Amino acid sequence: MIKKKDIYDRIVHELSIYANEIEAKAENNLLDDNVFSEDFIKDVLNTCMGWNLINLNTDINRFPGIDLGDKERHIGVQVTSTKTSKKVSDSLDKVVSNNVDKDYNEIYFFILGKRQNSYSVDFAKYDTLDCSESNIWDVSDIIAWCAHYDSIHMEQVWNVIKREIVVEDPKSVISIEIKKGILELKNVVHKVFEISNQLIQTHYASEKYIDEVNKSLGELDKMLPYLDEITYITCKEVLEDSLELGKALQTYQKWEWKIEAKCICIMYKILVEKNLQEASELIANNIPGLQNGTDIVIDGDSLFDRLSELKIDEDILYKQFSVMKFQKVIEDSILRKSKKCIIVFSTDNSHYNKDLICRLEAEGTQVVIFENRLQTIEFVYEQIKRTFELVLVSSSEDMVSKVSLEKDDCYLYTVSFENDLPTRSIPIFFSKGNITWIGLNRCFNYNECKTINIKNITESIYKEMLANANDCISHQLRVDWSGDVYISTITGAEEIDGVKFRWESWDPGNGYAGPCAASDHEYVKQSVASLKKCWEDGVRGYCDYYAIL
Repeated sequence: MIKKKDIYDRIVHELSIYANEIEAKAENNLLDDNVFSEDFIKDVLNTCMGWNLINLNTDINRFPGIDLGDKERHIGVQVTSTKTSKKVSDSLDKVVSNNVDKDYNEIYFFILGKRQNSYSVDFAKYDTLDCSESNIWDVSDIIAWCAHYDSIHMEQVWNVIKREIVVEDPKSVISIEIKKGILELKNVVHKVFEISNQLIQTHYASEKYIDEVNKSLGELDKMLPYLDEITYITCKEVLEDSLELGKALQTYQKWEWKIEAKCICIMYKILVEKNLQEASELIANNIPGLQNGTDIVIDGDSLFDRLSELKIDEDILYKQFSVMKFQKVIEDSILRKSKKCIIVFSTDNSHYNKDLICRLEAEGTQVVIFENRLQTIEFVYEQIKRTFELVLVSSSEDMVSKVSLEKDDCYLYTVSFENDLPTRSIPIFFSKGNITWIGLNRCFNYNECKTINIKNITESIYKEMLANANDCISHQLRVDWSGDVYISTITGAEEIDGVKFRWESWDPGNGYAGPCAASDHEYVKQSVASLKKCWEDGVRGYCDYYAIL
């Protein structure tokens, strides 16, 4: 870890340069950096204050007067290079006149550059707002806060600064050793994928790659500053898996399922090759690699259409589906960190649901709503035009046709569930992630499973119990001697004192629990019938409920 004083000196140096450049550009009406600064200030304030701000700005701004917001804490932030009292007053007027204060009533201003020494603003007249002159900040405030942080908190701030703005490091020219190391890492990872693929196809491949893998593992930590964290972790996993594969090839004289399983595990991470290719191209021009993260735009209309096609009931989707958890699953799928995530709905779509929207916003998700599908498509298209790199979650033909016009100017990913994208869309996108059933189950919120007496069990109650049992972990349905039915995360023959009977354990990913299982009405119906019959017949101990039907 870097010494505390060294980190603080770097923070002061970089923020001072940043503030001076922004102010100089503002004086000459060069405000292009302001929009990009919103996300930077968002990340800095979240790190410094422990807030959960999101960027509220869209082409149709629903929150005039502020740019960032933490809905749970009712905090709004205006990010601006205009430091005048009039700017502050005008912004507060907009907040009040547009009823933004209903959601965000604690208002702050962050001045890009240097704030004025004093402000002639009548804060008292804004009686619905919590705002005063002390709520007007600039870069000097960040520097002052950091002076009192411990080394861990200070380094977290430094990591944001290092990631988001150009750092004038005297060692900014990337060494030949690092460039060579990234290239060798890419080549070794590529060789591992080739060998794994060859093994799957022919059950035979050379074992003469272990020394190269060991060397790359030894050098990998040097590459961390130039790779996205997920890319770094995935490279490490691929290399470690390939060493295990090499040992398995040496140990077994014939093809074994363990070898095939390891090959499939390696091949599942093949997108990391594209990440390494991009990193090697960037650092060839002395640009640190995959650090800034990518934007995610979710076409909500299409997403919920696709989830419905997977036969997940709407009531479960609207109550439990989490965009923030989905965002993490997308990151794992495309092997990239995300920076900003937006989900877009149109009110003329059958899946537009006000309760769903309110719940998503309460979780901290940025939701954008339009009156019709054409506006939604146009909005997503504009997002693609304004960014170099984007993750688009959509399979609708109307969206595919529109975004294909930008395919040559955008590094574009798309995400599918069990490869359910239209075939014609695949060539449009630079790379494609795939979310498995296990991944899909990670996209939901789960409440504690209820305990219901057998006398009161119904199909709707059992459906709710199943929907809140995450299929990513093992479960077992148990019934105690008093007739209480519950789904336990303790399985097998463990801790069965007081249990009258129990069913076969449900292993992760087998589809016996979770939202998908709960949406299978015939399965729910048969399960309830089996459960009641077990009780009526006085079954004891372990039983396979299928045998009773």
